[in-house]
Amino acid sequence: MPVQDTNVIDLVVHNPKTDVVILCMVEVRDWGDAGALLPDLQAKFGTYLTYSLDGQLVSDYPSMVGKSIRFELKTESQPTQREQQFLDIVTRQYLEPEGISFGWKLLNPGPA
Repeated sequence: MPVQDTNVIDLVVHNPKTDVVILCMVEVRDWGDAGALLPDLQAKFGTYLTYSLDGQLVSDYPSMVGKSIRFELKTESQPTQREQQFLDIVTRQYLEPEGISFGWKLLNPGPA
């Protein structure tokens, strides 16, 4: 389910090594150069924040009560400078104050 499905939580996993709940969003479309995907990305973050902070996460997964939360964006291509600026602002202004960490990773990073 790509980011364009803004009302859907794509994936919820628990990392037992770090004891962190990871809410993963996936973007397979090309970012382009005009910021066309930013409205979808903004809406998706809103959905994830609401899910995390309004109790739905622990309602769906009671064993996750009290665990740290991390949002991850899995993407086919590296976000452009415009998307990275957006992600930095969202992280600083909305996620960090709630104790939520964030990171993004390439889906297919290629050979090491």
